[in-house]
Amino acid sequence: MKVAVASVVFIEAFAYFNDFMESLQKQTLQMFDVLLINDNIPIDLLKGKLERESWIRQERVHIVDKKLHHLLPYELRIELLSKALEYGIDLLILLDCDDKAKSNRVAEIVHQYDEKYAFFYNDILGFDDRKVMPRMPLVTDKIDYILESNYLGLSNSAINMRHMTKDFIASLMEGNTQIFDWYLFSRMLLDNMSGIRVSNTCTYYRIYHANIAGVARPTEKLIEQEKTVKLAHYQLMRKYDKRYEKLMGKYENLNCTQIDHKSDNKLYFWWGILSEGE
Repeated sequence: MKVAVASVVFIEAFAYFNDFMESLQKQTLQMFDVLLINDNIPIDLLKGKLERESWIRQERVHIVDKKLHHLLPYELRIELLSKALEYGIDLLILLDCDDKAKSNRVAEIVHQYDEKYAFFYNDILGFDDRKVMPRMPLVTDKIDYILESNYLGLSNSAINMRHMTKDFIASLMEGNTQIFDWYLFSRMLLDNMSGIRVSNTCTYYRIYHANIAGVARPTEKLIEQEKTVKLAHYQLMRKYDKRYEKLMGKYENLNCTQIDHKSDNKLYFWWGILSEGE
């Protein structure tokens, strides 16, 4: 089985790239390739950094430079899936370039791999070792699990590429969205694919201005942002399942000023403020 750890890399997160690479160097199972889709980092800078990583053989590093193509975030991630299929990757382990993987993450995903599942997901911890999302189900096999919130991200998941086809990946181009992870896994579930949680490992999720999961006290701004995100997601998904039409009506009529943003509710899932407790 050909395994790769993959990420979209961009200059805004390059300050954290050393942490990202160090977590790969420390993996207890080292039989994997590294696949990077370059958004906007000067290619000489990126290649120079990778060439100094003497722990990995350079023939196992694949850099796809898209700097001059000015692709949108969702297009870059579709390119990631397309290249993984093209390169014959069987198991694509995803990790955002501003996050870190626990040293046994590759090993545990490989050891707990089950060919019948199309995706795998693991716990997310903050850099303070506290769980960001403590309630992930063991198996995700129906869309109901992520209708109003999401725990399946592109940093705590892995894709079984044997379940992917060129046609399915091409169809994802309909998903012009900034929240491609939610869109991708929703489409996979509605296409009768399912996933399972991998135990005993985690992704370390960096909580900073670009990421909001794990914020203890939702603000009025975050509540409004969640409503906007959900309406955009439901607009894309309504053609695939009639339940999204109902959800659009629910959130279109939602008065965010009546939400108690001063409560102590934590964001257990991405985009989970407004569905907390439902």
